Amino acid sequence: MNFKIGKYLAFCKLSMENTIVYRGPIMVWVFSNFFSLVAIVSVWLSSSFDKDIGGYNKPELITYYVAALFLQWLVFWFPFDSISREIKDGEIILSSLIKPISFFWRKFAEELGWHLVSPIFGISGTLILALLFKDYLIVNFSLVKILLLILTISMATFLTFIISLCQGLLAFWFTEVSAVDSLYWMGRSILGGQTIPISFIPGVFQTIVRFLPFRYVFSFPLEIYFGRLSSIEVFQGIMICLFWILLFYLIYLFMWEKGRKSYTSFGQ
Repeated sequence: MNFKIGKYLAFCKLSMENTIVYRGPIMVWVFSNFFSLVAIVSVWLSSSFDKDIGGYNKPELITYYVAALFLQWLVFWFPFDSISREIKDGEIILSSLIKPISFFWRKFAEELGWHLVSPIFGISGTLILALLFKDYLIVNFSLVKILLLILTISMATFLTFIISLCQGLLAFWFTEVSAVDSLYWMGRSILGGQTIPISFIPGVFQTIVRFLPFRYVFSFPLEIYFGRLSSIEVFQGIMICLFWILLFYLIYLFMWEKGRKSYTSFGQ
């Protein structure tokens, strides 16, 4: 199949337009995240601990949660809902199965369109929080760190996208797949470092968590930002993340090929 970028730019543009028109859900997400983070940070500010917890002191923890809120607007690419809906409603036949269009790149373009608009609202809320808690924030950048953050955040975005693609394609075989998505969200929140830094997780479990894909969606870029990793550990983390990206991409190819064949056969 010839890759014609104009087709996918059109999908991206349409997604941007829809996001601007139907911006209500984004605003709800912005306000819910804003107040949730204010509550979390307030708890840490009101606590009286003097020693480090999980390797983080109080200013670092507050910075962690503000940076985490910023990060989620960049890496959370979730085409799961639209994919499962298209499969259930039969829309996927007209949108992808009988047209010379790559399903993968169509979904990527649609998610890109959404993320070219939504972070404008989300990052604005994050900046307000940063101003509110500026006395506790730790800002520490270098050229090498910036380059590593760009690389690892890009990888986290791609990994999230591919995992969500695979989840959505389960709708080819199962009537209800939302439970799988809920499990993934729970794993990412707890084991990926969104709710708490993974350094809070005890001993042997932390070792296991460091090899799971959840860490590379969220925690890994933050660990780099806070200087928690050696050069060797950063390299190992990048290799592990690339492994998960390749694995889930192969899983996606398998699921798409099997799913579309069984789907078209069923519809005949």
